[in-house]
This record gives sequence, C-alpha cells and structure tokens, in this order.
Amino acid sequence: MYEEIEIFGEKIRIKNYLCSSNPNKIKRQNAKLNLYIKINDACNAKCEFCSNRDMQDMGNINLEKLEYVLDYLNKRNLLNRISITGGEPMLKLDLLNKVANLIFKVIPNAMVTINTNGFNLRKVVNLDSINKIEGIHISRHHYEDELNKQIFKMDVATKEDIEYVMSNVTNKKLLRLNCLLIKDYIDKPEEVEKYLEFASELGIFRVGFVSLMKVNGYCKENYINFNSVFKKEIMNPKTIAHFYDMNICECINGVYISKKGKFVECYARMTKELNCEYSRQFVYTSDNRLTTGFGKAIII
Repeated sequence: MYEEIEIFGEKIRIKNYLCSSNPNKIKRQNAKLNLYIKINDACNAKCEFCSNRDMQDMGNINLEKLEYVLDYLNKRNLLNRISITGGEPMLKLDLLNKVANLIFKVIPNAMVTINTNGFNLRKVVNLDSINKIEGIHISRHHYEDELNKQIFKMDVATKEDIEYVMSNVTNKKLLRLNCLLIKDYIDKPEEVEKYLEFASELGIFRVGFVSLMKVNGYCKENYINFNSVFKKEIMNPKTIAHFYDMNICECINGVYISKKGKFVECYARMTKELNCEYSRQFVYTSDNRLTTGFGKAIII
C-alpha cells in the first residue's frame, strides 16, 4: 500500500499506512517518512553482522544542500523523525554538532535522534543541542561490557560511560539501548530479562531488541526469530502488543517491570522482506544524495 508523490521533479512511491495488530487489515495515514542523515560511512567497529563493515568513507556532507533538502521536505510536510547516523557519527563530533544545529535551525520542533555504537559517548553532553535531542540510541548487544566488546571487536561505551551521561543530562529519557538478538549472546527469554534488569538499574527507559537481517553468512547462522524469545506466556508482565507491517516486518511493544518495580518500555522487531516496491524512509547520504532508502534509488 502506497501513494505516488513528486519531489524534486521525481515521482516516487511512499508508504502511507500504519502498522496493524491484524496483518490483513491496515489503516491509512498521511504519508510521512523518517529521514536518516548519514554523516559518514566509516565505522571503527568490526561487527560480523554488518554488511558495510569494510566501509571507511568519512564522507563530505554539504551543509548548504542538506539545509535545502530539509527545508523542502519539511515544507511538503513529509517528515516524521530525523535520525543522524553513519557509519559511526561519533567519529565526527564537530560535524555531528553542526548537522544537529542545522536541523533545529530549519525545523525548530524536529524530533531528532542519534544512532551510535557508544564510541566517544561521554562527549555527547557537549553537543550544543543536547537538550533538544529526543534520544540517543546506543547499539549494545549484551549487558556485560566484555561480551559487548567482543561483538564489536573494539572498545565501546561501558556501563560507567552510560552512567556518566545519565548523570550529566537533564533529559533522563535521552539514552535508549538497542540490542541485536544473536545466537549464544541475547537469544532466550532469560537473557532478555537479564538485559532489561541491567537497563532498569541504569535508569534506561526504553530498550529495543532486533532480529538480525539475513544479509550475510554470519547473520544467517546466528539468526534468532524474536517470536521464539518474546512470548506472552513467559514475559513479565504479560502486556505485549503485536503489530504487523504487511509482509515486510513485524514487531511487539510492551512494558517490563523490573524486580525492583521499575518500568522499562521494550520493543522487538524483525524484518522479513528486504525488497519493497515503495519507499519506507528517506536517506541523505554522506556523499550528498537523497535516496528512497538505504542503498535505494537516488532522488536528487
């Protein structure tokens, strides 16, 4: 289900519906997409699940063109959230700061998030717009620092780094944790519960669990279907809502109550189909192209 629109002189198909608890019924909505701004393609981690692990392009963002694109999409009322990502955006802190400032200059009420593996995490408190940013999503694939480091094959944010940021920002909902479900790491209900207990102790209010996308041999070998981990009859509490996006993906949303009575929002997601005939997000690449998705068609 999609609608066709014209932007920058190009006709594109974009998603125009909401996910539903019934995979056979959908609800239409005004077409709005998330925009991902890749400020670089380079990453200092060597994750085996990543299809771009060998990319080391630091990019060369043209801020004037980015401003033009932001203004155009905003005036067309086509934007939902804006996510600054990479590569690893924390490798280019000065540019990250400039891009965040630019977004809020063009769209003062923008909902902006940052995706990071946690490198240089303590320095996010120095961003000019830190009090405007809605969330910083930290990829952390195990509750134990050493096992998390083992997955990334490098030093990333530790428990102490997360505690430092939490104690130095006013928005206590700023940090969120994203965890991939990987065989022999976080791969069963009891491991998910340990992870959520870890998050609750840190004061993290939202945690996401994501099944690997089968983009390479490692992902196929270590794939965990989230439905085998998140079951209503074993989760605490039993308040899980299941949603479907046609045959593209499915997810669950819920709330976890820790052993100390703390609440943690949690969700899990699984992409089932990598190819889609319509655009589900916009991506502004590090070489200054606006595309219909990651690795998808160029619009401008």
